[in-house]
Amino acid sequence: MSTTPETKTFRGRSLEEVLPQVRDELGPDAIVLRRREGLAGGVAGFFQRSYVEVEARGAIEAEGAPIETRNDRATAEGLATHGIQTLVEQASPFADALKTADRAHEVLAELAAEPAVAAGLYGPQPAYEPAELPAAAAAAAAALIEPAPAPVTAAAVAPALAPVAEPARELEPPAAAAGLEAKLVAAGLSAALAADIVGEAVAHGLPFSTPRSLKALVRSTLARRLPVLADVGPGARRIAFAGAGGAGKSAAISALARAYAAADHEVVVVALRSPDGGCDLAAELEPHGVSVIAAADAEQAARRLARRSPLLTLIDTPAAGPGDRGTVAALAADLQALGATEIHLTLPATLSGAAADELAGALAPLGLTHVALTHADQTARPGAPVELAIGARKPLSYVFDREGAEPADAAAIARRLLP
Repeated sequence: MSTTPETKTFRGRSLEEVLPQVRDELGPDAIVLRRREGLAGGVAGFFQRSYVEVEARGAIEAEGAPIETRNDRATAEGLATHGIQTLVEQASPFADALKTADRAHEVLAELAAEPAVAAGLYGPQPAYEPAELPAAAAAAAAALIEPAPAPVTAAAVAPALAPVAEPARELEPPAAAAGLEAKLVAAGLSAALAADIVGEAVAHGLPFSTPRSLKALVRSTLARRLPVLADVGPGARRIAFAGAGGAGKSAAISALARAYAAADHEVVVVALRSPDGGCDLAAELEPHGVSVIAAADAEQAARRLARRSPLLTLIDTPAAGPGDRGTVAALAADLQALGATEIHLTLPATLSGAAADELAGALAPLGLTHVALTHADQTARPGAPVELAIGARKPLSYVFDREGAEPADAAAIARRLLP
């Protein structure tokens, strides 16, 4: 009398892993009824592993008879389907390989138990090496003993799923920027100031313009930084020009006095402690209606100015430099006594940056308020006095050359430094 065969479901990561389980539990003549593949595990849909699920049953046992397969019509039709036949064909090589390997190990065990072999009658025997299994069978065997992977946690997955921030990209300056910096340095500006001006134009000017307009943007940036004479008002002015010998103080005063006199304004010039008593200035200016007063000190000059109320009073001072501390101290007292409201540091356009800084430091006790640029026609690179005006935040008042004087214009000076 036959018994109902046992039906079981087996699951593994591959068919090669499942078939040995089927054979061990249901015997080598077990029948595979169904196979299904799918994915399982993982976190949030990631890191899932594939699996194979096989449903199989053992052969029918008849009481007192050998095991044989059930030969009813349904079973025969099921085994004859294309899917079952394909599954059997795929599994057969692995089952045969496992049987071969088992038999090989049994034979080797029997040989090792023989006394002759154990006593070494046939000489030293090479170390036993198991026969190499076919690649597919070896892979199936490795899968059976491979340790289960560690569980994947959400904390471990989160860093991998986090978006990777792109590194910040620095904006490259236009190719013309370096050339413009070089031109500003050639015009007399320091490399640091030139780089700062061009950098500002690139960073904060180009967003509102185009690279083709970069030179104009650099000029505008330089002009914005350069303070110039402003807000002088309509009232009277009393201006002193101070500087080293040869700076062009007297020539600057003459040019400014002639410009005001040509506009019918009253102008008085004070030649303070002049070596020639103001004779050169008087000879040059009196034909233009400009009075020149020579004075040995502030007290004498104040007495001679007492009855006058000119629109413009210009004070020509004696030469003073870094080595003339006594002269500078006395001159500071005289200018304060004369009520000079503007003290213009007279700098030749040809002066170097180091010399300009040194002179400005020496004459600082005078209370310098402006910078006057002289000898502007003797060089195309007046950058050093311009940079001093920018750095000291002293307005550039006038620009003097052989043609005369004109109020400093920031845009014109910027164009001169960067044609």
